Amino acid sequence: MLTKLEFSSIYFNGYEAKYLGDAMQTTKILITLNIDKNCIGHKGAEYIADALKTNKSIVDMSMAGNHIGDLGVEFIANAMQFNTTLTTLDLQQNQIGEEGGKNLFNALGKNQTLIKFNLIGNPCSQANTLDMITLIKNDKMIASIDLQSRRIKGEDAKYLADALINNEKITSLNLNHSEIQDQGLKYFVDVLRNDKTIEILSLHSNQITTNGTQSIAKALARNTVLKELDLSNNIIRDKGVEAFIEVLKNHASMTKINFFGNLAANYLKVLANIVMPQTRSETNVMMNSKCIGIQKIQYLAKALVFAKSLTVLDLDDNKLGDDGVRRISQALTNSKMLTVLKLQKNSISTVGVQYLVPVLHNIPVISKLYLANNRIDDDGAKHIACLLQTNTTLTVITLEGNAIGSAGAQYLSDALLNNTTVTAIDLTNSGIGDTGAQYLADLLRENSNITELLLGSNHISDEGAKYLADVLQNNAIFNRLSLHGNESSLCTLVEIFLTAPRDQVRTELNVAEKRIGDEEVQFLVDVLANNTTIMNIDLAKNNIGVDGAKYMGDLLQNDKTLLTLNLQSNEVGDEGAKYLANGLRKNTTLQRLDLRENTIGPLGAQCLADALCENTVGRVAILFCMHDFFANTSR
Repeated sequence: MLTKLEFSSIYFNGYEAKYLGDAMQTTKILITLNIDKNCIGHKGAEYIADALKTNKSIVDMSMAGNHIGDLGVEFIANAMQFNTTLTTLDLQQNQIGEEGGKNLFNALGKNQTLIKFNLIGNPCSQANTLDMITLIKNDKMIASIDLQSRRIKGEDAKYLADALINNEKITSLNLNHSEIQDQGLKYFVDVLRNDKTIEILSLHSNQITTNGTQSIAKALARNTVLKELDLSNNIIRDKGVEAFIEVLKNHASMTKINFFGNLAANYLKVLANIVMPQTRSETNVMMNSKCIGIQKIQYLAKALVFAKSLTVLDLDDNKLGDDGVRRISQALTNSKMLTVLKLQKNSISTVGVQYLVPVLHNIPVISKLYLANNRIDDDGAKHIACLLQTNTTLTVITLEGNAIGSAGAQYLSDALLNNTTVTAIDLTNSGIGDTGAQYLADLLRENSNITELLLGSNHISDEGAKYLADVLQNNAIFNRLSLHGNESSLCTLVEIFLTAPRDQVRTELNVAEKRIGDEEVQFLVDVLANNTTIMNIDLAKNNIGVDGAKYMGDLLQNDKTLLTLNLQSNEVGDEGAKYLANGLRKNTTLQRLDLRENTIGPLGAQCLADALCENTVGRVAILFCMHDFFANTSR
């Protein structure tokens, strides 16, 4: 049974098409007919059209590339008003102009069966939309329309919008990259105002301006079904987004709106997404470096009032100032789920802290507070200390880059004495000095819950470092101490030894060129008194003298683990070499000792040689600088 005919590219002309038309009038079994890329012209189209008026079997016909033009398509259009079986018609590349497009548009308005229709490659404006208009009208199952990159302008937009006026089935409409502009948008606004089915509308990259956006906002005030709207990458400014914010506050169905890639301020784009009733469960709001100016802060504060389920609020680097913090604090009054608050780099002083602390008292789950790089002084620290005395949820507090001072450190230390939840404190570059370090050391002696303390760049000397070392040296729980940026060399050693990960075994210690002196070596030797892991120590190019050499000699007498010791370019001298020699007499494990550039002469060398002779167990190689040896011999 012949149900399909393929006559593509056989070059029959319009008169020969007459025979095909005659056959079409009599056939009752032919379903698919393909006559693409022939030369039937308008005359052949007339014969085919006459056949289509009465044919009851063909459902799929392709006539692409036949040069039928406006006159030929007029015949086809007329036939489509009578045909009741054709569901697919391909008229690509047929030189159909505006007149022909209008004839088709009018004719298809009366056709009830055609679903798939293709006019692509014709110069008529309807080529971009007529296929979808036909689909919308006749396909009873269609729910999603994709018209992306169709260049829908002016009349095209009107035709498409008209087809959607009585829509009862389309739920998703994609018009991205379609050059709709405000002029075309007005037709879709009319549809949106009363539509009951479209839930997703995409208008990405359509050159829509603020005026167009405001008209959508007005329509949305009456629309009750739209859930998602994409207006990204258009030309929308602040006023356009502001119009939406007012409407979205009370819109019952909207769950997602996208304004990114527009000219409007980013803070407004974020706010639009958190004021909707459906998104008030938004858990994370991040607006770094975007909310500058009192008017913008007011908008932000108003939006935050609606964000009852907010868990993370990141407003770092927004120049909020004290008044901005006051407004934000007021907005957070009823927040019960906020866990993380970031207000770093916001020019907040003690006044702002006073606004913030009472609100934080009433947030039951706040766990992390970031206030770094503001203008908080010791008095502000005092207010924060009041919070810490009663709060039972905060675990991390960051006050880096503030003027806390030693007095502020005392307030915080006193408040944390009985606190059982705070585990990490950052006071980097806060001017606490040795006195502040002592207060914090006293705190760590009593509070074992704190496992991370950052005190870099605080003018802490050896004295302050000793306070901390004494407390933390035997603390098996403490995880991280930062003392970088302090001028004390002892700070360097303390940090190295007290920041080693608990799950890792340290086998090497490299503190070359760290300005290590004799006192620091004494600390090092004390720490290594029971060493069972460190095998290599590099102390080259420091300031180690006779006393430091004595301490190292004491270490060598009992150490059973150390394999190499580098003391190159220090100030050991002959006297120091004697102490090292004493250590070598009993050491059984050291394999290499580097003493180059230490002004060791014959006397020191002899002591070391004697020690090696007396030690019949150990095998150690000692490196000397011959220049030093002979220089000291000449004396």
